[in-house]
Amino acid sequence: MAIDLEKFKKLALEDFEFKRETRYLNGIIKCDFPTRSVALHFEDGKMAKVEEAAYDDEKCTIVIRGTGEQWDALLQKKPQPFYQCLQSSNIKHGLYLSNNHETFAYLPALNRMTNLMREARPEGVAA
Repeated sequence: MAIDLEKFKKLALEDFEFKRETRYLNGIIKCDFPTRSVALHFEDGKMAKVEEAAYDDEKCTIVIRGTGEQWDALLQKKPQPFYQCLQSSNIKHGLYLSNNHETFAYLPALNRMTNLMREARPEGVAA
């Protein structure tokens, strides 16, 4: 797995920027990694739960899906050009990012989430 879920959850719950950018979010952000899926549940703008779970895309507010290579490049401490954020990774490298109003409304939160995932990634662990 690309990230330590407990470390990510702790970082996210303590991160002012992430909490500010998700302040109105309700629903599930699903991150599909090659070997498992992670669901972040939000209620009234607060992250209520982080779990390993493979929900159907239709039940999720935002879906992010990538290959091992895409996640590995995205979660580097110093990513290569166009892997610095989800939107450019989607446009330039084919990382799947749901195309709905919530995805774009919460893009700053998603990019902060990506930075926190980078911090929660154990050294040398592949996606």
